[in-house]
Amino acid sequence: MLSGAAILAVFLLFAALMFARIVPALLALPAMAVGMALVAGVPWNGAATIVVTGAASLASVYVTVIFGAMLGRVTLDTGIARSIVNFAAEFGGDRPPVVALILSAAVAALFVSLSGLGAIIMVGSIVLPVMMTTGVPRKIAATIFLMAFALGFIFNIVNWKFYTQFFGVTPQQMLPYALLLAAIDLVALIAYAATSFRAVRGYAAWAVTSAPGGAEGRAVPWWSLVTPILPIALYFGFHLDPALAFILAALYGALATKPRLVVQTLAAAAIRGVEDVAPAIILFMGIGMLLVATKTPQFAAALRPLAEAGALRNPFAFVALFGLASPLVLYRGPLNPFGVGIAVFTALLVGHVFPPVILVAAIMAVVQVQNVCDPTNTSNVWVANFTGVPIAEITKRTLPYQVAVATAACIAVVVASSALFGVRPFVAMLPQAAAAEPASTSAPAFPGLFAPPGAAYRVGVGSDGSAAATLAAATVVRSLNGWRRGLRAFPSAADPNAADCSAKRYAAFVTATATTFKLIEGTDLDIGVRLSDCGGWEVDEWHDHEVFRSGPKPADVKRLALQGLARMRRWSAAHPRHAHNLFAHGVAWAPGDRPTYFFALFKTVDGNMRCFVRAGGPAYDAGMRTNDVVEKLDGKYWWDYGTYQTELRAYDGKPHSFELQRGSQTIEVRLGAPYTGGNRDEDRRADSRLLQRARERVPGRVEGVDRDTVDQRESRVSRPGAALLRAFSRSDAAGRHRVGVA
Repeated sequence: MLSGAAILAVFLLFAALMFARIVPALLALPAMAVGMALVAGVPWNGAATIVVTGAASLASVYVTVIFGAMLGRVTLDTGIARSIVNFAAEFGGDRPPVVALILSAAVAALFVSLSGLGAIIMVGSIVLPVMMTTGVPRKIAATIFLMAFALGFIFNIVNWKFYTQFFGVTPQQMLPYALLLAAIDLVALIAYAATSFRAVRGYAAWAVTSAPGGAEGRAVPWWSLVTPILPIALYFGFHLDPALAFILAALYGALATKPRLVVQTLAAAAIRGVEDVAPAIILFMGIGMLLVATKTPQFAAALRPLAEAGALRNPFAFVALFGLASPLVLYRGPLNPFGVGIAVFTALLVGHVFPPVILVAAIMAVVQVQNVCDPTNTSNVWVANFTGVPIAEITKRTLPYQVAVATAACIAVVVASSALFGVRPFVAMLPQAAAAEPASTSAPAFPGLFAPPGAAYRVGVGSDGSAAATLAAATVVRSLNGWRRGLRAFPSAADPNAADCSAKRYAAFVTATATTFKLIEGTDLDIGVRLSDCGGWEVDEWHDHEVFRSGPKPADVKRLALQGLARMRRWSAAHPRHAHNLFAHGVAWAPGDRPTYFFALFKTVDGNMRCFVRAGGPAYDAGMRTNDVVEKLDGKYWWDYGTYQTELRAYDGKPHSFELQRGSQTIEVRLGAPYTGGNRDEDRRADSRLLQRARERVPGRVEGVDRDTVDQRESRVSRPGAALLRAFSRSDAAGRHRVGVA
């Protein structure tokens, strides 16, 4: 407790120094990291390690910042930014409100990739004179420019790289929330513009001289105008690393505008870009030191009471702190994530108070206030000086709107965290009876567990990518489409385990695999048919193999695939309730199945205990993900239980707690209520009818394959090293669910 109080005292000291502008954040953060580590009990040599290791811990973020600045300089120096602004102004004509909104859209698009004070000055020097000379009052021009900048900055890839590196989240996790936040921010911007212009009776043109001409004044090809938003397409659409996305976009912009001066343009942009973002790089070094400091065992132990208190997990407290109290981000206050606030968010992260995605959502909410309203921002100071608007006036006019944005975003996190992020950070606040409701009711407890109605009786079919497996998958598609009325199969390259089932096109997924290896007798070909539900939870798997002296032919591949498929159909006949619910709803369950959290634990060849988690299931809903490394189970290291006893706990239906390692982050997961399936009497009575119908539907022959032949053939996993590669875990549920990790 004393060490926790000492850490708080160091934090408050440096917070006061930054607030009073006695010590800048560039120096205060490293000093804060070392000071808090020392009072927490970290030895002096450990403090030295914090400085050295921390300075390089966010190196990939520095690289992204530098290349992002290079793209910004290319966009500005080649005239692309000016052309976008001029096009927007011409489109708006002589209607000031329309000009303001269209130029706001252009500013937002530019700051998706631009960052730094240099970009603010260059873009502002173009946009603000255009606004004011077309009759937009300078108070509106100054404020709406900053609001548009904040809107585009939601998707700024430099920030996203920081979020993924520091907090361990993925772009896919945050994108739905970012889109929602942008929509809220856009509504606030339009409401502000409408209210402000309505209050102005007449418009006056301001005699403002724009920046001198030169390279920016020349026309650029129309196809170069996509340069600022090209990184977004490369990052989200093609999943390229942000640094590579920036490099390719900068190269494209230089080639599109100055093809003969590409080398000179890129070299100059790189040098000037580094100058623009040098302060940001130093700031990220301090943030890295703080991150390393908070990961020390002494620091984590000191912060444990914060995690155990749980007061912030109250949804009302979350909205009050990060929404209504978001003005605490101003003046480098305690919620400012680019100052002293990073210590607050790091403490919340290390203390496992919230899942990382929830903390990033809170940061993105309060940053909407900081980017627009903070009088200590260099961007606000420049805009105020350029337009002649008092900086306090900018804060006064915009603060109510941006606080409303942050509050609405926090409410969305509380209300829709499961749909947005796949986690339930506030589930502990719900009554126990509500948390334990069976998922078979009309309002399922786990909406991501089930396939949408349009996916019923749709089966995706994929392969392992080999030629034989691709042929086997095509055979499976054709055969399934002729199996039963209403069932449709189609080829798919999707990974069922990559996302929950709420937006899936299929309720079940079949994967064809092929393995060959040489024997003295010839070539052994193994064809596997793996049946999974829509979330990637394996229901069963069948393998057929045969040795071919002269090598297998396409007809042999098809025959082995059909044998596995025939066995799958017989499974459907033997387990009619499981099959019905699998193909109709995406989950293979039946009355009488034991409660399950839909996760398995398996030990890999590197000695780690890892998780396999069914996407959309209760464990997934609690925050567990496939390939998370298990450190502790119910407060004890897993090796204290032993491998088998640890793995067995995945199937006992009890709400265990886990300490997991995901990349560089340590997270804590507490399971809530399990999935209980269907237990209604009408479900039980329907079993006998389904069983009889399923038996009637299964033919004695499947495209030339006798059922007796299939029964007599040995089914086994024949590829080498299968025991290590697949590490199957099983439950004794009636459906005999398996989890295979290859």
